[in-house]
Amino acid sequence: MSVVGLDLGTSGVRAVAYTADGCALASRGVSLRLSRPAPGTVELDAGQIVAAAESVLSGVAAEARDAGDPVRAVACSVLGEAVVPLDADGMPSAPVAVSMDSRGDGPAARMALPQGRFTEISGQPLHGMFSAFKIAAGVGSWRDAHAYRCIGDLLAERWTGTAVIDYSQAARTGLFDVTTRSWSDEIIGALADDAPWLQKEKLPSVAPGGRAIGEIAAATATRLGLEPGTVLVGGAHDQAAAYLGGGGVPGIRSTISFGSSDCVTVGTISRPALADGTGFATYPVDDELWVTLAGTAAGGWALEWFAGILGESVHEVFGALADEPPALLMLPYLAGSGTIDNDARGRGVVHGLTLETSRAQLARAVVEAAGFEFAKILSAFDSHGVTVGDLLVSGSGAANPFALQCRAEAAGAALTPTVPDASARGAALLAARGAGIHAPGLARLEVSAEHRCSPTVAYRSWYASQRRAYGDLYASTRSLAHHLAAGPAAASADSPLA
Repeated sequence: MSVVGLDLGTSGVRAVAYTADGCALASRGVSLRLSRPAPGTVELDAGQIVAAAESVLSGVAAEARDAGDPVRAVACSVLGEAVVPLDADGMPSAPVAVSMDSRGDGPAARMALPQGRFTEISGQPLHGMFSAFKIAAGVGSWRDAHAYRCIGDLLAERWTGTAVIDYSQAARTGLFDVTTRSWSDEIIGALADDAPWLQKEKLPSVAPGGRAIGEIAAATATRLGLEPGTVLVGGAHDQAAAYLGGGGVPGIRSTISFGSSDCVTVGTISRPALADGTGFATYPVDDELWVTLAGTAAGGWALEWFAGILGESVHEVFGALADEPPALLMLPYLAGSGTIDNDARGRGVVHGLTLETSRAQLARAVVEAAGFEFAKILSAFDSHGVTVGDLLVSGSGAANPFALQCRAEAAGAALTPTVPDASARGAALLAARGAGIHAPGLARLEVSAEHRCSPTVAYRSWYASQRRAYGDLYASTRSLAHHLAAGPAAASADSPLA
């Protein structure tokens, strides 16, 4: 009996069918198209996501059936913070607002709860990216919505008739009490002045990841080429799924996912003690595992931005990095700062440019920026007594050995590639668990050190000084970043002639 991990990402949807012994039996992927209709507005079309999910799922189901190992269970790895309003007929009444959409910044800034209390309840830093604040912005039909759904529970409702969101995805809305494992009346009440339309009754039911939601409806199963009785199981936020599928083990191994954003994920068996204001996000996946996240909002997006400026592909640009470390530093804060500073008004910086600076040196500086941010994150985990252990990396950024070596040099830490579809594999593991399918191969992952990238002695001193300079660069440019974030409109408003 095979199981499917359905990876619902910001830039694409991918399904992978796995056998019980953990072998990838079939895989399909479809790209998604982001829309930016106005400054700060970043959206996906819900219909496009559903169509892509059904297309890739039906494709792998057909291959698995033809191979004599039909699909028996499905679970999703889901992009965080993305949310959509539904009308009375259960249809999306507006596009999906994704993570980097900034419409929620205003409501977050006006939040009645102190930051510390919000984090104590939700496990998340107070930030406008969370679904709660996008809903509270009340743009257009969002005020009159009959219900609000994230992408995993949207599909669950379509396929089983029951809207269920897992703990980890619920946490990424900013409305979930991670201690009581329920929607927070206190947070919803604190948003009431801004968003009286945000009511608990409009949210899905909540369950731990790895619990069966129900059988996929017979008509839907037939349409998708699934076996009768195929079970849909609660999945996980994509970073939690990548931790599970990529070989994360509390206290022994942590994971780094390279994607639209770069994220370090550390597992613990209980909620870690984290000081207020660190920017860490922490939440339960099920009743036995917590994960804590830290990263930068513009990981892969920073690479795409630079390649786009040059009019070339990411592969072309970052396949030709400078051989030697450049005397450059980049803050990759193209969508706000990294986790530790949690500064929505952070801005990108490239420092050290000269007339001799080459394209290859700039490209390497962009890659190294992720490593410097990882070093900052690892130091913060250490200062809070959270054991990170070995670092396993997955995603597109792990496929370029030299780029990964550059990141390892900058981070001052060894980075070991793991399975390529870690998020899908983690979702498949949950699918097997929820359907009661014995899948020892999925539960056990052997990690080889053959392709591990470790810092070299030759550049140790240089990168140690660069890591210190990286921290100084943010501190010294923060006020300038906030000035630029305000933009010329703010200056015009302050003018006596305005």
